[in-house]
Amino acid sequence: MSDFLGLEELLTQAGLREKAEPMDNGLFRMQWGSAFVMVGVAGQAIVVIAPLFRKPPAEKTDVFYKRLLEHNAFMGGMASFAIQPDGWVVLHAGRSRKGMDAHELAVMVSGVGRFADEFDDKLIAEFYAPRAPDPDGAEAAGDAA
Repeated sequence: MSDFLGLEELLTQAGLREKAEPMDNGLFRMQWGSAFVMVGVAGQAIVVIAPLFRKPPAEKTDVFYKRLLEHNAFMGGMASFAIQPDGWVVLHAGRSRKGMDAHELAVMVSGVGRFADEFDDKLIAEFYAPRAPDPDGAEAAGDAA
């Protein structure tokens, strides 16, 4: 008997298969609010990944990375932000396939999905959304001086 259940079988047992769209290379994609979550097998692990941004923001990158670390601490190890070699900013979690059951998979997928949906909007607002000039901001204060 194998210690490894197939990913599709785990998704079915977890009640997630209906919302999981099959992709190439054995991956499955699900939408979680405004975020997409990919689930796949990498070697002996099941990996859940939410690709969030193609690259870090052009400005305030030091603050951006600090914010990612703060969010990592908030998630308490359920998921973590990472920068992939190609520049993608992702939220991910992984665990050995050995002994994994459907409940564990559901918790891992829903954790990544829930946090990705929460943090993508916050990070977009803080680092990626264009901002209109603030008429009462620093420029106005500088003019008064």
